[in-house]
Amino acid sequence: MLEQIDVVLAENGRTIVLYGYGKDDALWMQSFDLPDPIKEENLDHQQWRAAARPEAWRAIP
Repeated sequence: MLEQIDVVLAENGRTIVLYGYGKDDALWMQSFDLPDPIKEENLDHQQWRAAARPEAWRAIP
């Protein structure tokens, strides 16, 4: 379904946002709230890609 997933740490340091891109240029997203802030250098992109929940993707028009 998705060809690429980008992992982004929000400015508050407590929200991880996943952006998924499909073949048809569709954009999908989901987010995770963290209990404590983290720094960008501590963000494990592969770990968060693996944590993506298939049922949680929301289409972005």
